Amino acid sequence: MKTVKNTLSIIAFLCCSLLIAQTTAQSETENKEQDKKTIKEVDQINKASAEINEVSENTSEAVKSTVANTKETAKAIGSLFGGGNKEKKDKDSPDVVVIIHKVAYDDDNLNALYEKISKAKTVKKASKNFSGETATINLSSKENADALWQGVPKPVRSAFKMITMGESSITVQLAGTSFDEQ
Repeated sequence: MKTVKNTLSIIAFLCCSLLIAQTTAQSETENKEQDKKTIKEVDQINKASAEINEVSENTSEAVKSTVANTKETAKAIGSLFGGGNKEKKDKDSPDVVVIIHKVAYDDDNLNALYEKISKAKTVKKASKNFSGETATINLSSKENADALWQGVPKPVRSAFKMITMGESSITVQLAGTSFDEQ
C-alpha cells in the first residue's frame, strides 16, 4: 500500500509538473509573439519619426532659403530706389553700387577697377557680381560714390565712360562702346 501511495504521489507530482511546464511554455510563446509585435510597432514608429524629421529638415531649409532670397530681393529693390532712412540702414547692405555695362567677365579694365576701388581705405567690404554683359560692384564705404570714383587712379578711370552718377550709385561702360538702356 505504501508503494501505491508513493506511486500515486509521484504520478500526481509528475502531472502537476507537466501542467506547469505546458503553462510556462505557452506563456513564453505568447510573450515572444507579443515582443515581436512590439518590436514591429517600434520599428514602424522609428521609420515614421525619421520621415517626419526629414520632411521637417527639408521644410526648415526651404524656409531659410526663402527668407534669405527675400532679404536679398529687398536689398536689391532698396538699392534701386535709394538709401532711404540712413539710421535704419542695414549693416550688410552696400553703401555704393557700381554698375559696368558692356563688359566681359574677365576684362582687364574691370578687374583693375575692382582691385583699385575695393582696396580704397574707406571701403570695408566689396563684392563683384556678373550677369550677361553687366558687372556690379557692391561696396560698403563711408564715402559717397563720387568720392570713391575720384579715388580711382586716372588711368583706370579713363578706360570707362560715365553714364550716371548718384549719391550711392555709379553707372559706367567701357570707353568706346555705346550704351543701350535695357
